[in-house]
Amino acid sequence: MFPQAMELSPERKQELIDKIAKEIVKRGLETPAIMFLETFKPLSWVGAELSIVYVMPFVKAYIESPIVDEVVALFHDRNAVEQLIKRIEELVEIEKEKERAIKEARKKAAKDKGKKRRWWIFGR
Repeated sequence: MFPQAMELSPERKQELIDKIAKEIVKRGLETPAIMFLETFKPLSWVGAELSIVYVMPFVKAYIESPIVDEVVALFHDRNAVEQLIKRIEELVEIEKEKERAIKEARKKAAKDKGKKRRWWIFGR
């Protein structure tokens, strides 16, 4: 059922974690994803094993991509779930920093806009 070896190279593992984390953050599902992963973490290996038997035959019928096997192999590694949670949290922090910078720039622009010099004493 699982033709490929269950070992992923560290580079490919990190690439998959980044890809999954970016999709989660892009869709705004950080909180539910982290909650799910935290509850799923102790059973990740069991879930990956069960997915081979119950999910893979149906998914393989529709998708011919090797990414399916790689995601299952990713969740066989118990540390991968923790790395995924940490990466999601890092990306959320980066997004918050971007939002803070944009907010401060808007605030500064509004403040500078309010300080127009008046050259004429009777209005604008």
